[in-house]
Amino acid sequence: MQPTDIPPQLAATATLAGKTATSLPQTELHLVTSTREFCALRSAWDRLHTEAPTTSVFNTWVWHFAWWEQHGRARTLKILIARRAGGVSAIVPLYVERCWGLRVLRLLGTQSARNPYNIAPLFEHGGDPASARLLAQALLAMRGYDVLQLADIDASSPLAMTLPHAAQTAGRRYEVERTARLMHLPLPASWNEYLRSLRSERRARVRHRRQALLDAQAARFFVWQAGLDDMVNALGMLRRMRATVVAPPLIPRATLAEAVQDGRLRLYCLQIGGRIAALVCGMRLRERVVVMQSEFDPRYGPWHPASVLLQYAIEHAIEEGATGFDFLCGEEDFDDLVANEQIGVTVFQSAMAAAMFRAREIFAHKPTAGAPR
Repeated sequence: MQPTDIPPQLAATATLAGKTATSLPQTELHLVTSTREFCALRSAWDRLHTEAPTTSVFNTWVWHFAWWEQHGRARTLKILIARRAGGVSAIVPLYVERCWGLRVLRLLGTQSARNPYNIAPLFEHGGDPASARLLAQALLAMRGYDVLQLADIDASSPLAMTLPHAAQTAGRRYEVERTARLMHLPLPASWNEYLRSLRSERRARVRHRRQALLDAQAARFFVWQAGLDDMVNALGMLRRMRATVVAPPLIPRATLAEAVQDGRLRLYCLQIGGRIAALVCGMRLRERVVVMQSEFDPRYGPWHPASVLLQYAIEHAIEEGATGFDFLCGEEDFDDLVANEQIGVTVFQSAMAAAMFRAREIFAHKPTAGAPR
């Protein structure tokens, strides 16, 4: 750990916060910067992940460590942790990379302004708001970066709610971007109860799309039980059909193989006229299903195959006792589901950093010569 990255006055704030809270022990902040310390965090990370109200395989220690081993080269690890009563009470996984002369601090597992895996800070169950405020202050006071960019995290995250106010109080330039993206869908005990939970227009759309497809095509839904290679090939085939669409990365074969071996893989399939029209690849994690990738044949676009298949998948998940669906990203054609509010926060350490970062953003989106406008 590098205590010099957290200024002494902030450590004093941590002590003060612990003393003034009548029922809370002292909170201590530490910064993990080495692989060895990252490894030592595993048990505490797994505990916080287990306590999280919504969970994903992509917010586990195993996945973060694998991501860092693959992408950590030329980047600096900075995992901010809070300890209270001898145990880890919060983890904010971060790294620093250089972009256009700027040192940008981002959430581990995210790249640029995208957070395709729904990475989020971890807080212990029932964590107090004071811990989130202290972590926000620590992020702003941390040395070694010019821009802090937290992309697309759930608006209900304690850190997302406190960081803008902390930046304003500290007199820092900052930007907040609010979006709506499909992330978490709670599931009731029965399909009929789920339908009743939808607004009338959404419920009618779900029923209409399913019936319209069945009336027009010889369609069937099933959960794929074929070999892994056939699954990977089918996902790749449908993905290539929509090559012009920006899509999340294909799931590594090793991840699928492990999920198959553990009985956690759910590959939902919609077949039309004997052809695979859509696939939704999910993974069972405790009592939830994480939707990691969806693909469909654009030739069947008028029948909304991805939307129809997802509703079949939800019905199947309810039947096997799942209590929720989590999404890696808000897929297109899922307009019959309610999106979750997300917030992206960017904080600048100086006016120069803000100007350089904005210039970089403008240049990155500027059309090249001869490109269509």
